[in-house]
Amino acid sequence: MALRLNHYKSLIAGLLPTWLDTWFELEALNSLANFAYLNPEYALPEVIPGIDQTNSYLFHARGLGHPLIPEEQKVVNDFAMSERGEVVIITGSNMSGKSTFLRTLGINLCLAYAGGPLNASALQASLFKLYTCIKVSDSVTGGYSYFYAEVRRLKGLLTELERSSDFPIFFLIDEIFKGTNNRERQIGSRAYIQALVGQNCMGVISTHDLELVKLADTLPGIKNYHFKEDVIDGRMVFDYILRPGPSPTTNALKIMQMEGLPVDVPV
Repeated sequence: MALRLNHYKSLIAGLLPTWLDTWFELEALNSLANFAYLNPEYALPEVIPGIDQTNSYLFHARGLGHPLIPEEQKVVNDFAMSERGEVVIITGSNMSGKSTFLRTLGINLCLAYAGGPLNASALQASLFKLYTCIKVSDSVTGGYSYFYAEVRRLKGLLTELERSSDFPIFFLIDEIFKGTNNRERQIGSRAYIQALVGQNCMGVISTHDLELVKLADTLPGIKNYHFKEDVIDGRMVFDYILRPGPSPTTNALKIMQMEGLPVDVPV
């Protein structure tokens, strides 16, 4: 009996990896099907396998939203990129929606490539490799700071661009170089963005540094967008609508004052 049991165990051991791979795939497909069932208003993407004769890539979305934001609080936006090496710089005040918008782009691209529905009324996208620099953190055990972790992550993107690949990179960088001082952040950010323009990629960078929007005046591959806020009856109000152009406002001092912190506003 023991010999027969061991014999069948050896037979099953050879088949088990195939069984598990099939099981895992069914689980993933079942999750996507359930996601589609729970969100019937979501659209299936149109994924374009290649590039056209102009060597342009494509990302075009209408009514794009984040699937984890409750429907009654959600604001959707249209967004498009079509040029190889294009960089979009998004400016805006604190809490205006910059980071959430980057996450919205990333999660919907992941859903599109997984074959699932996405939180948009329509989306067309070429095949990209997705690269993000979002939610970077320091490490006590690793012995490196937040800024060094961010530098390593951003260096990884440049390294990926040096490699030969059939697919361009779609990158998302949230608040570039925020771990250092203003002067060095602006110098480093300007040089880094210039290094990305015209490469085998396209992507979005959010920043609080309004000086960076001036790059669009000298580099045709850069476009500016922004989110804005209003102060109504003494409180901040955000509409989370993406608008073209650089941000016309800032709100850090307003938030400090509203929360009762001392602020010495220069005359």
